[in-house]
Amino acid sequence: MTSLAHVSLSFMVVGLVACAAAPATSRAPRVKASVPVPAPTVVAQPAPPPVPLAPRGAAFGGERWGFAEASSADGRLVVLRTFEGDARPRFGHHGESATPTRLTVHDGVKGTERLVDDLIDVDPSRRWLLIVDGGAVLLADARSGGFDALTGALASVDQNRCLAPRMAAFSPKGKRVAWLTTAGMRVRDLQSGQEWLVKGHGRVWRGWPDDETHGATLLEVAAAGDEWPRQQTSCACRWCGRFALSFGVYGWSGPSFDVIHVAEDGSRGKADPADAERKWHGSNDAGCTLEPKSSDDDELERGPWQWQCPPRPSDPRP
Repeated sequence: MTSLAHVSLSFMVVGLVACAAAPATSRAPRVKASVPVPAPTVVAQPAPPPVPLAPRGAAFGGERWGFAEASSADGRLVVLRTFEGDARPRFGHHGESATPTRLTVHDGVKGTERLVDDLIDVDPSRRWLLIVDGGAVLLADARSGGFDALTGALASVDQNRCLAPRMAAFSPKGKRVAWLTTAGMRVRDLQSGQEWLVKGHGRVWRGWPDDETHGATLLEVAAAGDEWPRQQTSCACRWCGRFALSFGVYGWSGPSFDVIHVAEDGSRGKADPADAERKWHGSNDAGCTLEPKSSDDDELERGPWQWQCPPRPSDPRP
């Protein structure tokens, strides 16, 4: 089964490549533009104290149907999607369900549960999580357990039910995080805390920061208004592919867009969509696996959930 994160990225790339071939989309040649580059600002990033691994703690999530969408590599943070009620949910051909779901972030060190709206992405190291909650975009750090609101992040959505929320993204290798603001795309280096701004032309629909330079790949919409491109698909929701028998992607509707790379010096040129495979969930650094109380197949589980770890030399023998 293709992972939920990989499905979303694959949808994005397939759709963008198809759009790039459409005659309605014009391409600008690479030119040099005299655009002043603002001096980077620095956000203080104090080193968090060492955090003990979360495994071997109490079970969590309650006796609900659901599944783990993501987990941090140290096992501290787990994102669970659970279905309301006690009855086993039913799924349609495209993976849709009439049973409402809730998304929660569990902190195994603090022993807390936080209800959130959506999960945008998890970086390749599985330390950082991008979360939407109450219209704000939050950067969660599994090492500290903190949730940092990304200042000025736009809260507008684009009605693409099977793409990640448009407001923020990690760079392909996860070295930077970026979020859309009214002034442009704000980028932060996750190691140094330095921040800078990348400006596009027209309306910026989505974007990804570079890993090594102060540039970014932007999806720009020339048309005015508040309408965004819409993916034509039978996919019911981002997580629905987990339970779908099939679904298809059929191109785009709405205003056309260009895929443009904006370099640090302001030069612009035709680009390819950013692509990166993500693994949101798996064993943690200690080799522990997250196990539900029961599972009637490989996709739907019944909580509560608990980390199960291999024996340690210090563990008493039975």
